[in-house]
Amino acid sequence: MPTPEIVTSKSAKPKPAEVQKAAARKGDSGAALSDDELHQLIAQAAYRFAQQRSFAPGHELDDWLAAEAEVKQSIGLS
Repeated sequence: MPTPEIVTSKSAKPKPAEVQKAAARKGDSGAALSDDELHQLIAQAAYRFAQQRSFAPGHELDDWLAAEAEVKQSIGLS
């Protein structure tokens, strides 16, 4: 599994390369991502959020929901 990119500033949230590539694929072909691809992108973004807060426990659901919203917005699903 590729290592998610590290974001050093919490105010700047660049789109992970994986999300940019998926959005480009969706936009170019008009085809939607598979459920597995969408799940993988969300998992990578959630990991990045957890990493930003040094993996402090108790925020796993918040990380997942924020990642899901970010990925879906990035690829135009929301």
